[in-house]
Amino acid sequence: MFPEVIEKIVKGLSYQKDDIGRSGDSVFLFENRYVLKCSNDGEKLKREKEKTDWLRKYIPSAESVCFTEENNRYYYLRTALQGDSLIAERFMKDPEALTDVLVNVIGILRSLDQKECPFDSFESKGDDFVHGDLCLPNIFVNQENAFIGLIDVENAGKGDRWHDYAWLLWSLSYNLKTEQYNTVLLEKLGIEFDEEKFEKYIPAEFRGMRFEG
Repeated sequence: MFPEVIEKIVKGLSYQKDDIGRSGDSVFLFENRYVLKCSNDGEKLKREKEKTDWLRKYIPSAESVCFTEENNRYYYLRTALQGDSLIAERFMKDPEALTDVLVNVIGILRSLDQKECPFDSFESKGDDFVHGDLCLPNIFVNQENAFIGLIDVENAGKGDRWHDYAWLLWSLSYNLKTEQYNTVLLEKLGIEFDEEKFEKYIPAEFRGMRFEG
């Protein structure tokens, strides 16, 4: 089913398909040891590998294992992050703890602002480091809530930090089904809500998913 070079690495491991993402790529999980992403867009997948490798120099991150092509299909194998994404049930039940984790994550992103990042984010312009799709499922922590990495970093690079903030606020309210903790998070970060930037980066059809309360 997979290229021979990958079959040799994952030999004997069971796997399941991951349907959480919306990228259109196929993602397979191998016993919490490896993640394999398959795509028809080789350049996109290569960017994700290159950015994962760059991030690994500065912050906790997955490790690239293999990148290959077969029959015009591209395959990127990396190690799995050994922890939970921020949509884990324990965070949905404890939004205060979730916002504390997010404050730490934002601090980690801001620590990358002064690094010589060789990439530009595609969806915003600026001098800050941005993830490019900073939603709760793309952030991972261990059982002690310590940050262990980011996934889906294909759009990461220099850009406008409010691109990340907008998507993070949207994801927070979408997953918690309330906007109450958006205010909590902004207060903990010491920043004010920028409605103009929020509407700039979040499409109208997504803004319609926001919740009251």
